[in-house]
Amino acid sequence: METPHFDIYYYLKNDKVVKKFAQDAETWYKMHQEIFRDTFFKKNPIILYNNHPDFQQTTALQGEIGVGTGGVTEAFKNRVIMPVMELGSQTRHVLGHELVHAFQYHLLLEKDTIPLENVGQMPLWMVEGMAEYLSVGKKDAFTSMWMRDALLNRDIPSLKDLTNSNKYFPYRYGQAFWTFVGSLYGDTTIVPLFKATAKFGYENGIRYTFGYDDKTLSGLWKNAIEQHYRPMLRTDSSQIKISGTKIIDNKNAGNMNVAPAISPDGKYLAFLSEKDLFGIDLFLADAKTGKIIRKLSSQISSSHIDDFNFLESAGAWSPDSKKFAFSIFSKGRNKMLVIDIANGKTLLNTGMGDVEQFGNLTWSPNGKDIAFSGMVQGQSDIFSYNFDTKQVTQITNDEYSDYAPSYSPDGKKIVFSSDRAAIQSGNLTAVNPINLTIYDIETKALSNIPVFAGANNLNAQFSGDSKRIFFLSNRDGFRNLYEYNLENSNLKQLTDYFTGISGITEFSPAITVSRNDDIIYSYYRYQRYTLYNSAYSNFKAKEVSANEVNFDAAILPPKENIGVNVVNSNLSNFSRFERTHLDSLRNIPYRPKFRLDHLSNSGGVGVSTSRFGTGMQGGVMGIFSDILGQNQIVANLAINGEIQDFGGMAAYVNQASRINWGGAVSHIPYVTGFLSRDLVNRDGQEYLVERTNILRTFEDQVQLFSAYPFNKAHRFELGGAVSRYSYGVTRFNNYYQLDANGNVIGYSGSEREKVSTDEIENSLGTRLRSFNILQTNAYFVGDNSIFGVTAPLDGFRYRIGAERYYGDYNFTAVAADLRKYIRLKPVTFAVRAYSYMRLGRDGENLYPLFAGYNYLIRGYEPNSFYNNQTENTGSFDINQLSGSKLAVFNFEIRLPFTGPKKLAQIPSNFLFTDLNLFFDAGVAWTEDTEVKFKSTPSSTRIGTYPNGQKYFIERVPALSAGISVRVNLFGAMILEPYYAFPFTRKDVSGGVFGLTFAPGW
Repeated sequence: METPHFDIYYYLKNDKVVKKFAQDAETWYKMHQEIFRDTFFKKNPIILYNNHPDFQQTTALQGEIGVGTGGVTEAFKNRVIMPVMELGSQTRHVLGHELVHAFQYHLLLEKDTIPLENVGQMPLWMVEGMAEYLSVGKKDAFTSMWMRDALLNRDIPSLKDLTNSNKYFPYRYGQAFWTFVGSLYGDTTIVPLFKATAKFGYENGIRYTFGYDDKTLSGLWKNAIEQHYRPMLRTDSSQIKISGTKIIDNKNAGNMNVAPAISPDGKYLAFLSEKDLFGIDLFLADAKTGKIIRKLSSQISSSHIDDFNFLESAGAWSPDSKKFAFSIFSKGRNKMLVIDIANGKTLLNTGMGDVEQFGNLTWSPNGKDIAFSGMVQGQSDIFSYNFDTKQVTQITNDEYSDYAPSYSPDGKKIVFSSDRAAIQSGNLTAVNPINLTIYDIETKALSNIPVFAGANNLNAQFSGDSKRIFFLSNRDGFRNLYEYNLENSNLKQLTDYFTGISGITEFSPAITVSRNDDIIYSYYRYQRYTLYNSAYSNFKAKEVSANEVNFDAAILPPKENIGVNVVNSNLSNFSRFERTHLDSLRNIPYRPKFRLDHLSNSGGVGVSTSRFGTGMQGGVMGIFSDILGQNQIVANLAINGEIQDFGGMAAYVNQASRINWGGAVSHIPYVTGFLSRDLVNRDGQEYLVERTNILRTFEDQVQLFSAYPFNKAHRFELGGAVSRYSYGVTRFNNYYQLDANGNVIGYSGSEREKVSTDEIENSLGTRLRSFNILQTNAYFVGDNSIFGVTAPLDGFRYRIGAERYYGDYNFTAVAADLRKYIRLKPVTFAVRAYSYMRLGRDGENLYPLFAGYNYLIRGYEPNSFYNNQTENTGSFDINQLSGSKLAVFNFEIRLPFTGPKKLAQIPSNFLFTDLNLFFDAGVAWTEDTEVKFKSTPSSTRIGTYPNGQKYFIERVPALSAGISVRVNLFGAMILEPYYAFPFTRKDVSGGVFGLTFAPGW
């Protein structure tokens, strides 16, 4: 769909939703244009997905998209990539937020031509906070809750703290900062400060814009927060005195303990937490004491679970408190999982038909139905699934966003949140407030609950007698618990907290109620989510009026606007902007628009001169793709030496379907060399000639590849290639004149010559004739590992498969790489079994495999065999480590040593390290040798190669143990210095130091 300023790529079949989205995009454009004073001269692309599960599989971006990502704007093509969200206001907000990024990139990269590196180095709180302020404004009860918490904690960060520490969430604190700047200096100051920061860094940008430093601005911001919120904190401390018993906190679980669901009988609690640090898991706890009984489900243990729908969804208990249902993501789809609480067995794993995104389940009292909020073709409604018929029934069907239903215990009603009351009343603001609606199951009638107009009223739950409704509201700028009586319309406030009851987002479920009115709620404090259990009678209720609304506490400081107030004025009048006429929205056929994504040098550029001649070094890499990223071309050209060392590769990847496939062509030179000495006679004079032989192997290859993912953790790969290998040898000769006794008496010059491969074959004893190979391969691959700071710490990785070679050489190769990581806090036990074997005589003709690389067996590196004559080594030499087959076993105990507080022994924000104890073992062998499990090979069993070179027939395992430290160098690379004791070697008496430049296996 073409609009005046956007190209919207979509496959949504709901034309009304698409047109509304397009009109919203144009309204945001007008609003943001007033701030940026910038114009798009070409249409900006927006890629719109039907739902979040589809968005998580986008081909427009590299890498994974998590449940918590609402949208992304990428820099190279300035594409806004996002899904339709469950709530209309969420979709509008995410669109407004991402279009701020589109303006940011356009302004800096295209208009001001600021280098992308400068833009990438801008503080995240500036970039994301600006997008939040321009799309939400200064009235935000949720961000205000975070700022009040910072006040209570005496932890209001400086701008330097925001920049250097990951402790402070950049969206919330950045929004508060830009609100402060806009309110005090005017919204016209925002873009000049932003541009100055991109050019000079935030410290110099602040000094350039305001005339004083960042410390002064930090102090002014902190004072504004203190002066605004401090008077709201009453001296009687009732705002921070918590009702009920703390049952789940960071001591027995994690910092994020969310989506609580109490069983109807009040005995058990199911909740989601990052208790085990790596990802979100589902836990079962005693609802009274908080004692964690066990883990109900996990991404690590259940490979069919790609992710939990944890952000804005809670699960549901069966009426008999024996089963639990919850929403997951699996194989790219939203599904419902029902498990047996007694044994954790999965009873049901099902999708919901056309409802491709759903959450917030509620189990009917008769046990036969589960209601939930879901979305079909961009429209959010309430649905029901019947266990007997396996059918999904639509309960509501209208343009309004209906969200988070809850059955009444008598089975007569369902209460849910909806924006229908706000829309029906003609709301003008950018965000439609959320009110409560009741659905009568018998009459199918809908009725709005008339409370707190303009506030967000969420997470409604019935009382045990079905006569009252508990819910959360921000009607006074705080986030508290309320009770509404259906019989007499009485309204009571049950809590009065200075921070609030909240989940990770404003729309996350944060309360749950049992049949006996025990209420478990998520209390936000110290940047953590703690679960409390309180009987209804424990709350100090006070009656309030349904019209009593005051949002002073929701205003981000300062309260008054001294400067030009463009942002908030526009946000409060969003619907008053002239809507783009439907005639200006035009559907046209999809065009791929194939173009360059990225062009960069790879490895720098240089020229060098040595006794071997003049050489060049450098490379360039380009990535091309269509607008959706479904078709990609990657090209890489590089040179490292002479013109014959020029190499290149071009690949095509097709991601349009579940089967990803592609092909590549390449020419790659591999350079190696060896030294030799000869005595030659020239003109009757004997010379010593030192020869440096530069051997080049040229690989010309055409390959095809494909991959079929079974789910997020497992896939099958199939491929093939045709390769031609050829050789070239350049020799550099240095001549030394000898006297009659054979002593060197002078240097006589040097020469360069091309040498035939026949001559080198005689020296090496290895065939160097050109050959062709056709290869096919098939692999099963799996990976659900959780990466720590330098290496995986939990989960598994594997790669198992086979390769078949045809042509001038015929043989089969089999490979197995199995890795398992077992986390037993604070350490991880890591095990790897790796083997690669070429089976058949022809497999001996390719380059040999070497087991002594330090990423396989530490302590046996080639350059450490500096005294490697066989007679000095007790018959174990470097040749023992080469062959056509190898097998390696590794075992490590990994201890996160310095790094994040929850993970490492020594907290550090800068130095991330792991301390490792390791044991490595491996062996390499050939068709002509035998593996013997002994300390040294027999010196009497000797074989002879065709060139006359002798070798030991017996191959023995190389063993080593030692200690290493892996260091994460600011995310750029991982360094591993180690000290290994190579038990099998006899040429060293102690240990061997080494260095590896790679993450842990």
